[in-house]
Amino acid sequence: MSKIAIISQPDQGVFIDLGGCSSLQEALEHLSSTLQSSNKFWKGSRVILGMGNIALNQAQAAQVLAIAKGVGVFPEEIYSKNEKTRDAFSENNVKASSVKPMNLPKVNLEIPKDQIPEAEAEEGRATEVTSVSVVELEHETMEESTAELEEKLPESKDGTKEDTATAIQKLPQVLYVKQTLRSGQTVSHKGDLVIVGDVNPGAEIMAEGDITVWGSLRGIAHAGIGGNTEAEIRALNLQPIQIRIAHAIARSPDRKRITYANGTGPETARIFEGKIRITKNKFD
Repeated sequence: MSKIAIISQPDQGVFIDLGGCSSLQEALEHLSSTLQSSNKFWKGSRVILGMGNIALNQAQAAQVLAIAKGVGVFPEEIYSKNEKTRDAFSENNVKASSVKPMNLPKVNLEIPKDQIPEAEAEEGRATEVTSVSVVELEHETMEESTAELEEKLPESKDGTKEDTATAIQKLPQVLYVKQTLRSGQTVSHKGDLVIVGDVNPGAEIMAEGDITVWGSLRGIAHAGIGGNTEAEIRALNLQPIQIRIAHAIARSPDRKRITYANGTGPETARIFEGKIRITKNKFD
């Protein structure tokens, strides 16, 4: 179970679930780190805090609220399984409930690690695995021109291409999280997800749309939850433990650890002709 999970659904708000923490001190450390790293995002958002089974008195509940309010976050509701904790937040004039407001998406891809294919270390195509849900990773170089990108804009009812501004308005809502995600941290968003920082091994990120990591992706990433095969995963350093797009799954190629700084450059993973391919992005 994740130590802390951030679940974002634009129509409901953001649920910061600390239920995986074993103590108040651990919960406070995770909450403080999360809120301070992305304080600009949380302001103005409807935030719900989840305390799981952690038992708190009135003073401890006030301490949790003080950390949130210190960065301009005013939780509208507290979720807790513990009656004492719910009473403690109620005494601090915050609504408390025993009903969990949101859950992480259910991903039915429990494939044993040794059955997930590993891409070849050298440049070129990875070995294909004959499975409907397990696909390969491939590498190639791709350059897209502005004209090619414009061709991807949706058409209006009269058959003409929509202008860029109209198309942008129809894009999924984006969640920006400005922090490095450590082991035990999970972020889920109903839309496109941008992580400004690294995603370390043991961390997991999920989105119904695209995932972009402005840093190193070394944990688990799942884009296109719900079956969106057009979703993409991109990072400055793409070295995930496991990568998923819609119902396809694969492991990162077993290659020497490399960094953006030494010239590798950003890469994008997408489904192409039924396979997940990792593409090196070139900018001339």
